[in-house]
Amino acid sequence: MGYSCTVNANNTLGVIEHMFATDGNPNILTIRGRQYFFERGREQEDGAITGQLMHMLPGDCCERAGSVKIAADGSIIRFPALTSTEKREAMCTVAEMGARNPQRLREWATGIL
Repeated sequence: MGYSCTVNANNTLGVIEHMFATDGNPNILTIRGRQYFFERGREQEDGAITGQLMHMLPGDCCERAGSVKIAADGSIIRFPALTSTEKREAMCTVAEMGARNPQRLREWATGIL
């Protein structure tokens, strides 16, 4: 059984992962030269995505960068390490791709591309 969230929330996370993927790997995010990974939290009844952003450190260590919340409607409530401009850009990309190329957006959200 998988993790349940809304399509909108999942699309937003997919765009963030695609924007900041490290060497094509969406599991490791490089944001302004620092590497992170996202650890999903518990499923939310409303379909939001929550979890922790972890900063990768040398020696296979990591530290908590902060909590993440992407609302059920796809808006980014909290995503540490991203500036407000980057958050806006991600949400605009979701909206634009949803209107022009929903298949590509779905592929990003499911990790196909």
